Amino acid sequence: MSNIKTVVIINDFDYVNGGASKVAINTAEGLANVGIKVYFFSAVHGEYNWNKQNIEFITTNQKESLNDKNKIRGALNGIYNVKAKKKLEELLDTLDKKTTIVHIHTWIKALSSSIFSAICKKNFKFVVTFHDYFSMCPNGGFYNYKKNEICKYEPLSLNCIRCNCDSRNYFFKIYRILRQFVQNKIVKINEKIDNVISISDFSRNILIKGLKKDVNIMKISNPIDIQKEIEIKPSKNNYYIYVGRVSKEKGVDLFCNAITNLNCEGIVVGDGNQREILEKKYPNIQFKGWKNKNEVKEYMKKARALVFPSLWYEGAPLTVLEAMAIGLPCIVSDCSAAKENIENEYTGLIYKSKEVEELEKKIKKCNKNDFINRLGLNSYKKYWNSGYGKEKYTKEVIEFYNKILS
Repeated sequence: MSNIKTVVIINDFDYVNGGASKVAINTAEGLANVGIKVYFFSAVHGEYNWNKQNIEFITTNQKESLNDKNKIRGALNGIYNVKAKKKLEELLDTLDKKTTIVHIHTWIKALSSSIFSAICKKNFKFVVTFHDYFSMCPNGGFYNYKKNEICKYEPLSLNCIRCNCDSRNYFFKIYRILRQFVQNKIVKINEKIDNVISISDFSRNILIKGLKKDVNIMKISNPIDIQKEIEIKPSKNNYYIYVGRVSKEKGVDLFCNAITNLNCEGIVVGDGNQREILEKKYPNIQFKGWKNKNEVKEYMKKARALVFPSLWYEGAPLTVLEAMAIGLPCIVSDCSAAKENIENEYTGLIYKSKEVEELEKKIKKCNKNDFINRLGLNSYKKYWNSGYGKEKYTKEVIEFYNKILS
């Protein structure tokens, strides 16, 4: 018989504004569907078409820290959100710690590390799904946005503090250093975390360096909600596609450069702070902007291959799996967890990160129809044989909850 009766899902946002929030919401809905009482605790409220049965919503109704009109209040909440701590304590006071698990997804953009103080004060068992690296790195990505390269400095070391790596300016870096100092040196979250869900082996190997030696880690792949359809025939299609945020660390410039050099057709689906710059630099590339889930899928169905040129340590990119689910071959860089899903020259292609000439060679290989069709079929079979569905995810999460409670 299941021990778990109640789960408190904690996430900065109660709507989808990125992959982590999507997983948090899928977690809540999956648990509610099997009869578990769910409380969804957030700071920022927004519109989302929820399946609300068995889910109760608690929000502090605050702004994302850096978007608060009152900049001082926003900064203070980002460093340590007292209101969130108090409201979470009030919720936990109404629950039975013997049959309740607190499941944390995101906290860095609004809730702050104060939620860890509340949970530990009330002595509830909890688990953290790490969608990024904010538990260790001030900017969450081990990435130097100024130099456009992966950062090797030890977090909060003197070199780290001196380094102007923030995507905005050094003022924001100092703010993030202060936030990280409170989180890791005063609240000491990494000393409090006993249970972790890792979304890939790749991210686990990075995160484990900052956690306790006896931490309980379980790998559970993010859930993906995709209906099975007949695989596409990529040889019938002409353009190569990039899907995602249009920002430096995503390597979109590299994609556009390679496509331009090869005189191929290229489409970028997504938005971000680099879009306007790249549109002017590469007038031959079609920039489609942000599209909804169904529109993205239609663009992918008409593509020859997806290029995933990320330059940073992405923990578990869903775009590659979504492409595999329809039989769209993927060309991925070797510096992110995307490579875990690809068997080179069997289900896709892997190239050395930042090497545009090597990327061009991989794209050239995809111009061969038999080869690209074989990659597509193999990737399609691998996806549907692996089981990334929401039901499997929910079952594995519940098993982990019960293991923690027992």
